[in-house]
Amino acid sequence: MKFLVKLVGISMILVAIYNVWVVIDVPPAYKVLANSTVDSNSIVTAGVDSGKGNLLGIQPVLQPIHYANKVTLRENLRSYLKAAKLRGYLNPKTVVVFPEYIGSWLVAMEQKSSVYEKADLTDAMTAVITANLFKFAVAYFSSPDDVTEKDKYAAFAMKAKQIADAYNEIFSELASEFKVTIVAGSVVLPEPSINEMGKLKISRGKLYNTSAVYSPEGKLQSPLVKKIFPINDEAGFTASGDPTQVPVFNTPSGKLAVLVCADSWYPTAYAKLGTDIKMIAVPSLGAVDSVWNAPWNGYNGFKAPDDVDTTDYKKITEGEAWQKYSMGPRANNVDIPFGLNVFFTGNMWGKKAEGRVLVLDKNDLSVLPATTNSGRIVNLWLH
Repeated sequence: MKFLVKLVGISMILVAIYNVWVVIDVPPAYKVLANSTVDSNSIVTAGVDSGKGNLLGIQPVLQPIHYANKVTLRENLRSYLKAAKLRGYLNPKTVVVFPEYIGSWLVAMEQKSSVYEKADLTDAMTAVITANLFKFAVAYFSSPDDVTEKDKYAAFAMKAKQIADAYNEIFSELASEFKVTIVAGSVVLPEPSINEMGKLKISRGKLYNTSAVYSPEGKLQSPLVKKIFPINDEAGFTASGDPTQVPVFNTPSGKLAVLVCADSWYPTAYAKLGTDIKMIAVPSLGAVDSVWNAPWNGYNGFKAPDDVDTTDYKKITEGEAWQKYSMGPRANNVDIPFGLNVFFTGNMWGKKAEGRVLVLDKNDLSVLPATTNSGRIVNLWLH
């Protein structure tokens, strides 16, 4: 009995020491980091203001330290919106589009300073998991049976409530402050839904790569858009969204469709959009130049649609395939005249994302070059 009491006492001391160690050297809430500034060379605009609204792509250059806490991330994103406002690009009919996975890196929020200084993603995530060991273990052993990459699943699921709350708060506040519609990139969450209070809710279960849309009043809009066609790198820990979902939103500038990255390559994802869609937003993660300019290996994760010329495999580049088979031509096929495909950019623990932007202006599709060291604002006036 004495041994058991002693063991419990030692365990409690160890847990207390662990809990203290976890919060030591957590960085403070920074306001705005220097590399979030936007100059005139980082702003691209197309068309003229005819009073019909605009699509505005915000492509912040992001690094691990931006995810130290929700204040740091919010204020850095806010700096881009302030720059856009100063140039007259924000109005009640503006639809702002952020990149895919912009919310998912919140898994690293409120960790030790050393986490944000790691050069390697594996080292950084190991440190994050070590600081959340009990939560990780619970998520790992309660993961759905069909999850093949349980470690990745648990890494996202272990802090899901914290991530969901921060993500919802950040983008709700920004939409409300600047009085614009925001397509909040995407975030990976377990069984996300909207609760009776209009807040983002999560439940235990499968992970979905999910995009949320916020109204100019800061309200989370229904539905949540869940990626239907996860690529191979996602398939081991995220599930496919319902192909019958209708990701269409009424905005002050007209009907908006939202598709997450690879979904823009499949006719099935466009089938439920209906008619009179004015614009489409596609948040994407992106690819480095070595991939974008390399021979295209074909569809990733799912069978190519019937209208795809598979002889293009290895014949055209990845970039040329994006222009031939994704948002541009497919949106035009269903009479959507305007669109922005906004890619993530920055350096997340050695994983560089070279952000491009695809701009659809009726029958004209243009591709902006990659950017890695500076953020960018892309404005498309609707007409």
